[in-house]
Amino acid sequence: MFFGLSTTELRKLAYELAVKLKVEHRFKNECAGKSWLRGFLGRHPELAIRTPEPTSLGRAVGFNKPSVQKFFDIYKSELTKDTYTSDRIFNMDESGVTAVHRPGKVLSRKGDKQIGKVCSGEKGQTTTVICCVSAAGFYVPPMLIFRRKRFTELLLRDSPPGTIGACSANGWVDSELFIKWLTHFISVVKPSPTNKVILILDGHSSHKTLGAVELARQHGIVMMSLPPHTTHKMQPLDRTVFGPLKAHYNSECDKWMLSHAGQRISQYDIAGLFGAAYLKTCTMEKAISGFRCTGLWPFNPDIFTEDDFLPSVVTDEPDPDTVARLPAESSTSSQHTDVQNNVKVDQVATSASSTSTPLDQTKTTIVLNMDQSSAAPAQVLSYF
Repeated sequence: MFFGLSTTELRKLAYELAVKLKVEHRFKNECAGKSWLRGFLGRHPELAIRTPEPTSLGRAVGFNKPSVQKFFDIYKSELTKDTYTSDRIFNMDESGVTAVHRPGKVLSRKGDKQIGKVCSGEKGQTTTVICCVSAAGFYVPPMLIFRRKRFTELLLRDSPPGTIGACSANGWVDSELFIKWLTHFISVVKPSPTNKVILILDGHSSHKTLGAVELARQHGIVMMSLPPHTTHKMQPLDRTVFGPLKAHYNSECDKWMLSHAGQRISQYDIAGLFGAAYLKTCTMEKAISGFRCTGLWPFNPDIFTEDDFLPSVVTDEPDPDTVARLPAESSTSSQHTDVQNNVKVDQVATSASSTSTPLDQTKTTIVLNMDQSSAAPAQVLSYF
């Protein structure tokens, strides 16, 4: 896994085996021929030539068993504190769309070396899309963030019902825009300290601010950050929604270009194109499947097999289980640090008179006990 054989390597391996086993062959240049490769694939129909998806070393190393198990342990402890149902567990994530789409496949004559298809330009500005879905298949209306200084409602023309919009200098989400989205989430979902919800998200810096954590605490939102470099496996939106969503968006852009010959897709068209793709993609089936295949709902900490963790084993990174842990610093604050996974658990004493828990704003913070009126210690979990 992540270290597969190419067809050339397979053909060279076949030649080496033939020489070692003294099998008569007609191979030339120390490599089996392409006809042998076709015959080999014909004899083994379970094999196929696939184009691999580039995966960074950080993701290969970060998705390791101790890190994933720690997250599921924390997640299980929160699930047992309150009676959470599928409609109270949410996943939020950002993605990007652009006016310069990726054209789909077209028919052409064999032998033609270059096939072109018109698009709006060579490089387009990114528009950020924030999506959120529950384990029951309920979608919170999305948020679109455009790269410009002033916002106008015309930018949201033909967008999905309930969509909100905003602008930023680079078209990306920042701490202020995340708080705006979190306020939108609260207005739709209606969480409260007596009716808590779990919000699973990644470790983006905009999610780590004290303002966001305090707002979540006030409204009974338990924010749980996924371990670093694991979202490609553990984030429901990444697993089942964003791939088809972008494919449908590219298809809608293709149709727009055909029906508006000689015109370019502008920022005022993006919401409508995204809206058409969103309505085709965001079904209950995809949402439920995304939570199921990540083990988040129904709760299944054994969803990932040993094969899924193999890439982290073959690297030169140390095993998190073998890394020494730091001792407790004081009687009022106990800290256990896993150096490999960068997981830190702090027990912080709070009281009704304190207005907020001191937090390091450079960390992604998960607050489990969010009731400020409670005199019990609050547990703050940070992936940093």
